[in-house]
Amino acid sequence: MEVYISLAFLSALSLTTLGVRLYRIDRQKEFVWFVPVMASAGVWAFFSALWLLLPAGLSMLMNKLSFLGIITLPVFLFLFAMHFAGRTWVFRRRVLQLFWFIPGVSILLMLTNELHGFFWAAAYPEFVFQDVPIDQYLPGFWYFIHSVYSYGLILVSIGVLFVALRKMGAIRWLYGLMVGIMVPLFTSILYFFGLTQLDYSPLVLSFAVLAFGWSITSWFYERNIQRLENLRGETDEMNRLYDLMVHISERLIQTKLENLDDAINDALAELGQFTGVDRVYIFDYDSENNLLNNTYEWCRQGINPEIENLQGIPLDFVPRWWDHFSRNEYIYIPSVQELPDEPLYEKEREILLPQGIKSLIVVPMFYSQSFRGFMGFYSVRALKIWDDKIIALLKMMADIITGSFLRIAYERALVNEKHNAEAANRAKTEFLANMSHELRTPLNAILGFSDLVARSVEDETHRRQLQLVLNSGHSLLRLLNDLLDFSKAEAGILQLHPTETNVVKVLDFVKDTFLPRAEEKGLDLRVRFGGNGDRFFLLDEGRLRQVLFNLVGNAIKFTHEGSVEVIAEVREAHGGVPGGGAEDSGGQKDCKLVFEIRDTGIGISEEEQETIFAAFTQVSTGIARQYEGTGLGLNISQRLVSLMGGTIDLVSTPGQGSVFTVNIPCR
Repeated sequence: MEVYISLAFLSALSLTTLGVRLYRIDRQKEFVWFVPVMASAGVWAFFSALWLLLPAGLSMLMNKLSFLGIITLPVFLFLFAMHFAGRTWVFRRRVLQLFWFIPGVSILLMLTNELHGFFWAAAYPEFVFQDVPIDQYLPGFWYFIHSVYSYGLILVSIGVLFVALRKMGAIRWLYGLMVGIMVPLFTSILYFFGLTQLDYSPLVLSFAVLAFGWSITSWFYERNIQRLENLRGETDEMNRLYDLMVHISERLIQTKLENLDDAINDALAELGQFTGVDRVYIFDYDSENNLLNNTYEWCRQGINPEIENLQGIPLDFVPRWWDHFSRNEYIYIPSVQELPDEPLYEKEREILLPQGIKSLIVVPMFYSQSFRGFMGFYSVRALKIWDDKIIALLKMMADIITGSFLRIAYERALVNEKHNAEAANRAKTEFLANMSHELRTPLNAILGFSDLVARSVEDETHRRQLQLVLNSGHSLLRLLNDLLDFSKAEAGILQLHPTETNVVKVLDFVKDTFLPRAEEKGLDLRVRFGGNGDRFFLLDEGRLRQVLFNLVGNAIKFTHEGSVEVIAEVREAHGGVPGGGAEDSGGQKDCKLVFEIRDTGIGISEEEQETIFAAFTQVSTGIARQYEGTGLGLNISQRLVSLMGGTIDLVSTPGQGSVFTVNIPCR
């Protein structure tokens, strides 16, 4: 007896603990209805132990409380079986009320049995079991109704669970279920027919429910472990595909234009090997002709290529595909053989079946909102199941390759434009050079003969007129020279011819050339060389003279009163005064020639200083330009100084004058 009571208490405690644990770990509520089954079994076992343990005055009450578990357990077991099998219709309110009707009446009649005797007709005489007197009760008519109903629910539950577990392939569970339910059911039947003095059902059932509950929690654990393994496998696969995408993206970005086709073919091969398909291809959309062309293809060894056969295909050749592509949706066919035999799928079957394709996925290629084509993955040797996450990454890969296509188009367009621009520039340069040469030849003749005639003409009026012709001719010749130099600079063929140059001689020539014009305007022209040492430097004398002519000529042109001063000196390359500084490897000191052209002219505003060196730009005063010129002088001068490795700086104040500083490195 003590063993029976101890085991009953132990099973009740175990059922309570396991039931709480099961409720907590069942996040998806798959076994939510098994918790009340365990609770009913626990109530049955607990109060059955108290029925045997307490004195006669309380034993009747404990017996009634144990029947709360006996009556409710079959119903909860039935609800668990239906829920586990997915038959949710039983949980409708009216259906639940129907199934709980007999148990509800049984509980009511059991608790009030002293008033009517419907549940228990009478009590048996006491009998002694292991020196303990025990009361027994004669079943009433409703007791039999309750028993038949309960056994019926248990048998139905066994059948439902048997079918559900068999579909799941859970053979171990199936055997455990049969043993766990049939053994306590058998002991209950023995007691019901009076073949045993004590009902051992609560003990057997409690241990059976414990075993079943433990199996459920173990199944949770195993399933979670399996889910973790599957998740880890999926994560590893995703990471590998992501790394592959990064590798392909970097290669496509870094590959030169002429090797980009090979890089795309290699990318298709890597994707095909990774995904385990037999063919990967890209169709390019020709928007002008509304056609699709197979431009790239990779095939596994032993798979026949189809790229030559898939050219010039109309966009709407497969209407269902285009319907999906127009919404930027992919096409996924797990089994081509199982495509419905309907008109909607007729074209697909007609195209795919002759190629022996078993599974495929096709992702559209878009840039912004523009359809560019699609990328396909075909499986010929076996069916291929695709995960949504992998498909999303493939769609991203298609977008990356689409960007590479646009890069190809843009770079080819840029190369063509560059070639066209270079050709146009060469044509312009050749035209300017030819025109300059053709114009200078007759112009030199005109100037030569005009000068001879001017010297021989004695009439002052005619001499002035011829001088005007000469001046205009020289202006035109300077214009032609500027245009020729500008065209050479634009074409990058402007060259220097350095020779040993006497800077003082260059300055004297500049002074002699511009002094008459300065005196004519009443300006004081001062030219001086501030160097105390060597005056000979390796320079292109003609180009240096051209720079000084442009700067000094502009200074005189834009100065109406005051002076124009040209100062040249030698300085150290990094500042300071001549005579010091670091020496180079040959023992010579780095230096620079500095030419400052100062004037007291109209000056240049800050806005115009930013554009003064641009081609065809002149200083403007008021609303109209008052000074003639091409606007090329400063631009050519800056190009020449830059070609010499130097710079031109400008400091100017409107109304006060300007200072142009030319820095040219020398040795």
